[in-house]
Amino acid sequence: MDTSFQERYARLSDEELLHIAGDRKDLREEAVLALDVEMARRGLTHQHARAKKRDELRMEIQEARAHHPKRNKSKYFVAQMNLRAYFICLIGLVLLMVLTHHDRVRDEWEWPLVVLYLGALIACLAVQPWVRRTLSFWFSLTISFVPQVVVAHWLAVYHPAHSSSGLKGSGFLSMLAGYALGGSVFVLLQKLSPGQDNKATQ
Repeated sequence: MDTSFQERYARLSDEELLHIAGDRKDLREEAVLALDVEMARRGLTHQHARAKKRDELRMEIQEARAHHPKRNKSKYFVAQMNLRAYFICLIGLVLLMVLTHHDRVRDEWEWPLVVLYLGALIACLAVQPWVRRTLSFWFSLTISFVPQVVVAHWLAVYHPAHSSSGLKGSGFLSMLAGYALGGSVFVLLQKLSPGQDNKATQ
């Protein structure tokens, strides 16, 4: 056994020894032998070394979080939608489906109206309250209805969904098209009238 490793490990504290044992896979064979002898002499085990390694990793994570705090909440969007309000508003969707049933609305327009309602509902619940108090939000939301209805109607006519996953995909594409246009319009209006933010938040 290499006595230089044995003498070096004998001078280390238990904490330092366990720290080295946590990375024993990177040690040379003679260093591992000397480490095992010293740990056995002190009554330390590999379980102690693994526990020490876990504590060190936990401390590193905590330090990293302290130096990189979470970003501030979004200026425009809420951290979590009000699910209670969402499900309550779904009652309106049920009423809409009842009203559009029984040939009151042509079949190809039923799904676009449902997408329109859900798109508006999600948009209203996903943004901060001050955003809903601006004219630019409601103007942008109205503009977003156009691509939502067009895409949903086109999919309903030329690519009708035959399953729930197909309906979800159709709704997602339609809303995405609407949000892309409406969001772009909203951002443009905010840049053209930046003072609107301050008025709405007061």
